[in-house]
Amino acid sequence: MVIHAETPGRHGQVREMQSSAQHVASHDPGVGFFVDPTSASAACRSDNVLRQTLATLRARRALDVLEFPGAVAKAPMLVAYGADRAEWGVLLRQVPELPRHTPRSTVDQLCALLGCLAEQREFASTVFAEVALALRAAHAPGTVAGPVGRVPGGLTRWQYERAVAWMDERLDATFTSTDVATHIGMSAGHFTRAFRVTEGTSPRQWVLQRRVQRAKAMLADAALTLSDIALACGFAEQSHFTRVFTRLVGMPPGAWRRSQ
Repeated sequence: MVIHAETPGRHGQVREMQSSAQHVASHDPGVGFFVDPTSASAACRSDNVLRQTLATLRARRALDVLEFPGAVAKAPMLVAYGADRAEWGVLLRQVPELPRHTPRSTVDQLCALLGCLAEQREFASTVFAEVALALRAAHAPGTVAGPVGRVPGGLTRWQYERAVAWMDERLDATFTSTDVATHIGMSAGHFTRAFRVTEGTSPRQWVLQRRVQRAKAMLADAALTLSDIALACGFAEQSHFTRVFTRLVGMPPGAWRRSQ
């Protein structure tokens, strides 16, 4: 995106980036990569262009933050996209490694791969650009749910995203907060407290709200009975479904269906 600028001393810039990794506590990146989607190429910058681009993206609210797990702490890294100027960017920040046997998301894997490519002595512009474009496609600019950064006492982004995705995939099943906490390597009590700080509600209430949202979508299908919808949304009985729906929406599901 921004400038496909020539990069004299490119290897030196990469080495400069590596040395900046010692300033991990900094929230701003020590290096940036500018990806031109048209030519599928990338350029590395660590000077005023990087700082100006970061400030511009923040001012335009065109900057997302992605936290990905890794074993070795590294400095944040900016990846900006655009042919003539940066249209959108993502700030990659590494967080502690996931618990063993926890699957990595596609976005996590792409972020980690970009981090590895950035450290290579011979910077592979085309390969870096292709991975960065794959990250943009997998992430979809502006769609990451939850807080941009960690709320004090709350979940980190990767914990939030993984917990929410796990629960969303099981709305039709029975599970507990302990099950979710185990999936992201936390104790049940810690997870429940951190989730409430992040979302403003308990995991249980969040799940009920999501189940009701799914039920609303299903109520549009006249062929589905209330009993069918209740079971598909994780309610063991239609009566329980009706009580929860009425409490959250203000009217029973049958009445809500007729009002649409």
